[in-house]
Amino acid sequence: MQISENVSLRERNSFGFDIQAEYFCSAHSIEEIREALHWRKKNNTELLILGGGSNTVFTRNVSGLVLHVAIDQLNTKKDQNDSVQIFAGAGLNWHQLVEKTVFNGCYGLENLALIPGCVGAAPIQNIGAYGKEVSDNLIQVEAIHRETGESVTLHNSDCDFAYRHSLFKTPAGSDLIVTGIQLELSQQDNPVITYQALQEALSNNTPTAMDVFREVCQMRTAKLPDPAIIGNAGSFFKNPVVPRQQVDRLREDYPDIPVYPQSENLCKLPAAWLIDQAGWKGYRKCGVGVHDRQALVLVNYGGGNGQRIATLADEIRTDVKNRYGIELEREPVLY
Repeated sequence: MQISENVSLRERNSFGFDIQAEYFCSAHSIEEIREALHWRKKNNTELLILGGGSNTVFTRNVSGLVLHVAIDQLNTKKDQNDSVQIFAGAGLNWHQLVEKTVFNGCYGLENLALIPGCVGAAPIQNIGAYGKEVSDNLIQVEAIHRETGESVTLHNSDCDFAYRHSLFKTPAGSDLIVTGIQLELSQQDNPVITYQALQEALSNNTPTAMDVFREVCQMRTAKLPDPAIIGNAGSFFKNPVVPRQQVDRLREDYPDIPVYPQSENLCKLPAAWLIDQAGWKGYRKCGVGVHDRQALVLVNYGGGNGQRIATLADEIRTDVKNRYGIELEREPVLY
């Protein structure tokens, strides 16, 4: 393990901001993570854990040590009951893991194709798309305590999973560094197509998991800009879940508003619709803006910075609050 000084993080954040880390190291094993934690404690520096950087908006240079978790271990075990146990290291690319499992007859992750980032971020954010969340197939999370270096195993029920939420986003779990996850997939090809857009796209046949994988890739490519070409962090805001009474009031002024019931008293509203109807789609100023095909995506067109992205996000949140009485919550972490 090598500690480097004054390292650019341009290639390690999806917006492409040229942020500098005071100290940086990549850890390819649990022991190397422990070495980095020991170095950090000995030198009394701040610590930032970084995976693919796809869910972080850097607004300033990073003081202290940036620890890049790069564990790329992958183990697969199939049993006679059609179950497949997968252990994936936190440093693996998420989409490449999905692609590899589907192409090797291990099904369950196909709806989550092309979500940017690394495996370690998947349980933290409880990533989800097209009718699935990673918690649907997650058995346990392996982690290390950042202060003690102690290994910790958390089962699914320990992780407090909810919509884009987990224990790791709370004070109780913030001191844990995810090192890997265990997933249970299936050898049976029974894809989940509850998401309306998938149903419509695959209505002319009996879809396979591979069909779902390819359709999801096509949908995401059509709607979302490639971070390698236009800097972005994917969906910037969560879809708000609000009381049904509030939805009824909104329908009086906006009868076409899409509504997705979550329970008897709660409904989910698409944040993209709210932002689009407020006129933000395609907005552009000072090198940053809102993508012209997907209102949920804030982008760096070149020359932008994290402060401008944060300011734009605040302006959108304020406008949506004033128009609809709804507080939008961002998905990425501001640093």
